[in-house]
Order: sequence, then C-alpha cells, then structure tokens
Amino acid sequence: MRAVLDASAAVNIVMRTERAGTLIALLEGCEVVLAPSLFHSEVSNTLWKYVRAGVIDKNTALGRLDEARGLVDSFEPDEQLATEALSQALLHDHPVYDLLYVVLAMRFGARLLSADGKLLRLAARIDPTMVWPAASGLE
Repeated sequence: MRAVLDASAAVNIVMRTERAGTLIALLEGCEVVLAPSLFHSEVSNTLWKYVRAGVIDKNTALGRLDEARGLVDSFEPDEQLATEALSQALLHDHPVYDLLYVVLAMRFGARLLSADGKLLRLAARIDPTMVWPAASGLE
C-alpha cells in the first residue's frame, strides 16, 4: 500500500505526541511513503515554532527534521501538482497547501496520513478510500 504523509502527521511522529503511535502503526504497513516537496518547508516551519516556544532547542529541531525526512521514501515536485491542487482548492474552498497532499494521493492511489481533521474530512469527501478508518480518531 502507498501512503502520502503530510507535515502534521510527520510532526506528530517526530515530536512523539500521543498520536505518534497510531500514526507510526499506519505507516508501518506501507510499501511506499510519498510527500510533496512542500513537506520540507511545512515541517521546518513547525519545528521553528517549537524552538521559538522553548519546547525544543535548535539541535533537537534539526535532528527532528532529519527524522521527518526519513519517514518519506519519495518527494514529488510541487510544480507537478500545483495546477491540479489549485483547481481542487478552488472547487473545495480549501488551501492549496493541503490539496498538494490530496492530489498526490489521488495520482498514486495512495492513502492520506494526516493529523489534520479538517483535511481528513475533505479527503474523505473527495474519495472515501483515501483515508484510513483508523485515522478518524486523529481529529
């Protein structure tokens, strides 16, 4: 099975939140884990926020970024997803950033792994098979 890992799920994993175990268990059954190249910026920005809030230090943030990258087998260039993501964003009145992950999942017949309840609900409306039933508890 293929999965698309979004930044919210990756950050939950590398920050070892209470959701991490469920997310890791879902990833373990996947043959291939994909993400758009936006993943790097989103994860980095979130880790920066943790450093600013005093939750982690700089070296920890850098290590967690490497961990997050290591969760993904292949990164797809955003420019190859952008047109379709914009079309979907306009159709669903939802940010393009999130639709990059959805479009990638649609293209590869993959499941979307996210800790973002709003995104999971949208993905389920677009294609119910895109979202793991177990992921509903992540909202």
